[in-house]
Amino acid sequence: MNTERETAVRAELEEFIQTREFSCLGARAALKRDSITHRHYRRMGEASSAAENHRDLVEYVRTVRPLLSDQSFRTFVATFDEPGTVDELAYEGLIWQHLQLMHDLDSRSFGLDKGATSDPALPNFGFHTGGHAFFVVGMHPGASRASRRFSASAIAFNSLAQFVLLGEKFYSMQGAIRRRENKNNGSVNPSFTEYEYEQPARHFSGRFTEEDWQCPYASRHEPATEDFTAGLMGHGR
Repeated sequence: MNTERETAVRAELEEFIQTREFSCLGARAALKRDSITHRHYRRMGEASSAAENHRDLVEYVRTVRPLLSDQSFRTFVATFDEPGTVDELAYEGLIWQHLQLMHDLDSRSFGLDKGATSDPALPNFGFHTGGHAFFVVGMHPGASRASRRFSASAIAFNSLAQFVLLGEKFYSMQGAIRRRENKNNGSVNPSFTEYEYEQPARHFSGRFTEEDWQCPYASRHEPATEDFTAGLMGHGR
């Protein structure tokens, strides 16, 4: 790993989070509290980079799980040397290829988080690593939304358990984020206004997906027996 490059990208990430166009208040809070874990890899969608990302995210889960609360804002951000600037379809293919490689490794040793599933067609889908479910936010130079348009290809892994622990604060923060997005970027991300919580996988890459979109990801886990969205996401279903 090129530590000089990693340091430079980390500085770019911190600067990006503080721009007017960046809308996620949770990431801003994490930056302020120095609770962003950042790792840098060679190429998204490459087996060796996915294996390194998986190893680091498993270690992150072990560290962060006991620290989560209704006051915590923590995230793991993976950045990559490649690809550089690609269009949204190409990036979408690469991020799901990368997540699939990680999942294929993870599912050999770990299972599902409580109330979440690995089935991307369902509302309680989470990307699982180390038995912990995440909501994924893809960012890259070719993103159509300014709040996703980072100088390097990147993946932010946000704990679903953290969202659950926030309770009603989740909706307050979501409302503030959308007001900020509308003010600074001209509109709320149409992916959220169109699909809201019915299929979180649609939001991962940042591209606005077609109505008949099928997620290019196959779960290796058994079906979930619980659904955390029955309580948390009742506002939007």
